[in-house]
Amino acid sequence: MQNLLHAACLCGSTRYTVSGEPKEIALCYCDQCKQANGGAFNVAVIVNRDQVCFQHKNLITEYESSAGKFRAFCQTCGSPIYSRRDDLPGVLRLRGGLIADLPAAVSISKGFVEQRWPWLDQIA
Repeated sequence: MQNLLHAACLCGSTRYTVSGEPKEIALCYCDQCKQANGGAFNVAVIVNRDQVCFQHKNLITEYESSAGKFRAFCQTCGSPIYSRRDDLPGVLRLRGGLIADLPAAVSISKGFVEQRWPWLDQIA
């Protein structure tokens, strides 16, 4: 039997499971990800769309933050849910903070490190 990861937004209006453990997690320090997530960086759990099974998703809204890139969030609580790109139709970049007990991935990458706040080295 495959491992299932369970996820939910802050209010519980959006719930999903992910089959299997993540193979890739990307940390992004770009200014746009910081704005979209309200934090120092974004934790994206990169999965194939067919690994995700939404139990509740009727309150998800997508916002096209740049041409062909969509960021999804819960209409009720505002939690970021995932992002997706038109040029990668089978891929979702799930927001790691929603996944309970997120395990380490085989690969962890970092993007836009030059936009990282320098004081983060003191705390994380």
